[in-house]
Amino acid sequence: MMFQLKRNQQGLAAIELTLILPILLLLLFSVAEFSRLLYQYNALTQTVRDASRFIISNARDGSTENIMITAETTDNANALLIYGQFTNAVQILPNLASATVAISVSGEFITLRVSYPWQPIFATTLPSFVSDNSFDLSFPLVTTYTMRAL
Repeated sequence: MMFQLKRNQQGLAAIELTLILPILLLLLFSVAEFSRLLYQYNALTQTVRDASRFIISNARDGSTENIMITAETTDNANALLIYGQFTNAVQILPNLASATVAISVSGEFITLRVSYPWQPIFATTLPSFVSDNSFDLSFPLVTTYTMRAL
């Protein structure tokens, strides 16, 4: 009786694995994608902070003390934002050159706003089973940093 029970359950582990494996893989890929999102948001925030510090330290005109952001300061800040240095090198984040950068001045405060088009690695769209449309999984990561000009 015991031998017959064991023989009937020989393929059961393979069937259980077949049923559970897709759920486990979906969970694993979701955690990996969310971790990548958090890493890229943190890297974007750090590089925006560095570029903001560069802008505020070079924003005041030496003779009149008025806040004036020159084209050279903007170009250097964009290079610092994209490459992490003033010369062209490897981008800090993939596709960061296509990010929307806005610099605004309000009184003594300078605001740098960056909108980065984040895209997932594993799937860019999620299919809809009830219609022909699919859900786009990419969205912008927006970081805004405001500092007082030095």
